[in-house]
Amino acid sequence: MNSSAVHRCDIYKIARQCGVKLFDGHLHSPTSRKPFECYCKPTVKDIGRDHGEDHLRLVFMLMTGTRANAAELYADMIKAVSSILVQNPGLLKSPSLVDDFNAIDLGSLRRKAKAMNCGIPTTYVLRVLIGVKFFKPLQGDLLDMIGEAA
Repeated sequence: MNSSAVHRCDIYKIARQCGVKLFDGHLHSPTSRKPFECYCKPTVKDIGRDHGEDHLRLVFMLMTGTRANAAELYADMIKAVSSILVQNPGLLKSPSLVDDFNAIDLGSLRRKAKAMNCGIPTTYVLRVLIGVKFFKPLQGDLLDMIGEAA
């Protein structure tokens, strides 16, 4: 939790503004889940309380820019997107931030993160996988250079 302040956050208002429907976790059924449905209210509450309504609104907006991505409103993904924004405040100034997020297939990344079975929480793996999409080194792409050297 952010040690400096606890923010008041009406998660229902923010979700409504972003077209997201919040449900209790016990109602979740993987077979009937639809885009824009979120079953992790505790995670949403924590992020809103820790970082405020504007931050939560941006997380939802970035995650629901495409219908496919709007189906990925899982706690691990929401935490990862939130963390990326908190840890990289320069991203907030990027004029292409929304388009850049829309170009990412969050579902594919989440499936890859889970399949990697790294022994660390999926949220951490997702932070790295999403973060790599925004990493712009000064001298070429380090991951490409590593791949070419191998």
